[in-house]
Amino acid sequence: MKSLIKYIFAISFGILCFSTTCAYSQENAPSFQSLIASGDKEYANKEYIKAKTYYQEALRIKPNDASAKNKLDNTLQKIREENKKEEQFFEYIDNGDNFYSNNELEKALAEYNKALKIFPKDEYALGKKQEITTILKDEKDKLDSFNEMVALGDNLLKQEKYAEAVMQYESALKLYPNNSAAKSKYQDAKNKKEVYDLKVSEFERLCSQGQEFTLRKKYAEAIDAYEQALQIFPAKEISDKVTELQAKKQVADNYDAKITEADALYEDRSYNEAKAAYQEALSVIPNDSYALGMIARVDEIVNSPEYRKIQSDKAKIDSDFANFISKGESAESAKNYELALSYYVNALELKPNNADALAKKKNAEDMILYTEQQRKEQERLAAAEAERQRKEQIQSLINTGNQQITSKQYAEAEHTFNQVLALDPNNVVATEKLGVIAGFYEEIQRQKQENYNRAMSEGQYAMDSRNFAEAIRQYNIALTNKPGDEAATQQLTFAQQNENMRVAGLQNEYNGYITKADAQFQTKNYDKAIELYTKAMNVGTDNPYPANKIREIGEILAANKLVELVNTSITINSSETKRFDFEPVDVTTRRGNYILLKAKNLGDRPFIMYISYGSKSGRNGGFTVNVPKNQDVNDFIVRIGSQYKWFSEDNNWIEILPENGNIEIISMEITKGN
Repeated sequence: MKSLIKYIFAISFGILCFSTTCAYSQENAPSFQSLIASGDKEYANKEYIKAKTYYQEALRIKPNDASAKNKLDNTLQKIREENKKEEQFFEYIDNGDNFYSNNELEKALAEYNKALKIFPKDEYALGKKQEITTILKDEKDKLDSFNEMVALGDNLLKQEKYAEAVMQYESALKLYPNNSAAKSKYQDAKNKKEVYDLKVSEFERLCSQGQEFTLRKKYAEAIDAYEQALQIFPAKEISDKVTELQAKKQVADNYDAKITEADALYEDRSYNEAKAAYQEALSVIPNDSYALGMIARVDEIVNSPEYRKIQSDKAKIDSDFANFISKGESAESAKNYELALSYYVNALELKPNNADALAKKKNAEDMILYTEQQRKEQERLAAAEAERQRKEQIQSLINTGNQQITSKQYAEAEHTFNQVLALDPNNVVATEKLGVIAGFYEEIQRQKQENYNRAMSEGQYAMDSRNFAEAIRQYNIALTNKPGDEAATQQLTFAQQNENMRVAGLQNEYNGYITKADAQFQTKNYDKAIELYTKAMNVGTDNPYPANKIREIGEILAANKLVELVNTSITINSSETKRFDFEPVDVTTRRGNYILLKAKNLGDRPFIMYISYGSKSGRNGGFTVNVPKNQDVNDFIVRIGSQYKWFSEDNNWIEILPENGNIEIISMEITKGN
């Protein structure tokens, strides 16, 4: 199985001087004294990294020289001190950039001045300081006039004086033609004027429509038209019209509703209820002739003897009918459709043509049929699935048993074919195979003992090697051959306890790495995050999370490509230097720059690869990268933006130098974090 793509990176200050002057021949090699002298010269010039290189070369000649060791230690201390100054410098620069981005120029200027106290000649900080000073000096009066015009335009816009607002914004834009806020407000004023004109036209149309509906006594339509007009322009006279129309509509609606209700009750021969509804209609429109006439007709009907007898019988039927319907609904809610159907049949005996009862009876019958069909279908599917699984299991067991016989695992085969007979007592194949196995019983017993002994031995070896998972597997094999064996059972318990403790320890270690890695990822320190995710992955919990996060970081950097240095595979031989030229990266992105490199080791052993960078003035810095011995295409991520010389200089070339091995470069690019 192919291994995961490995992200290998190295952040160091160690390699800055890999020019041809380092490739000395034996007879021309510098002396110990000349190397110490060169180191002292670079140390005096505060070129501590170059000085470190000379002292290290001197110690290769005299490894135990105390003076050289002391000089190297002092140089390393100076490098660490420079790193701390550089970190403080970048903090001030970042603070200044943030304040500058937020237009807090005075605060930004203070931060750049702090940075210049550390590196007084830094061109970026000096440039920013001069830029802010010029802006503050030149822009104040112009900005005041601009802000005054915009503020006046804003007030006019609030007062809906759109033409005047447009004029103010136009004047402001003459001072700052590219000011997006002023442009937006200017366009907003023009748009609002157009919208206002459209609103006026629509308001007048709706008012005219409302008046027309009022004349035709279509009160609902008239109210709707006037309310739409009010949403455009709230006006008291329109609001008063709506109030007046609502009163008229309410009277008309109440009367129509009562008459409709009364007529329906009359048609249903619910005469008392109908009379009450007609009387309610009269409370809305007194002396209405239609309502009075219907009340007189109802009185004539209900006072007849025949009606009284009918009403008495009807009341009993209605009560019994309602009772049956209620019981049916309760039974149906409980999904007892058979009982519900019987109640609905009883109700229909009282009112044979009742639509509600007929519908409920039909629904209960449908549910009974559906439930029975579902039950039968589930039984059929379950039986078919069980039979399929049984046959599949039988065939699988037969295949396993045959393999076990071929491997002379007779005890296992005997158990397997007995399982077949438990599923299919008349199975011919299993019966035949068990007959064959019976002839090998003595061999089976011997093999079981042999398997047991081997498993116990290998289990103990695994325990001694602290491979508890393998020990558990071996002791289980032993118990398969000797079920219930006390020694194997005790050893299995002991192995499981140790494995549980081992897994718990690995999980704690894994969690620690993940917590630190996630923190680095959140702060966009991708190189540190990858290092910690790799450590978590190497713990061996098989959790895919760290690999996915490493892949995510790679995708982030690949998506933010700034410069493509290599897009076609090239080979660089051992000790051969290959330079790649490019245009300098924008200074505003350099702090977060990375080199993303895909490469493959062409040999069979690991080696060191040097990555250097510089400009036309010479080499400015570099890194070392460890190339693994695998033959995979590996991804190397180097945080080049961490070095001051990369940030402060306009570097325009990068060199690759493999040492003691050949390498194939698949792709190389300069990218940035988010």
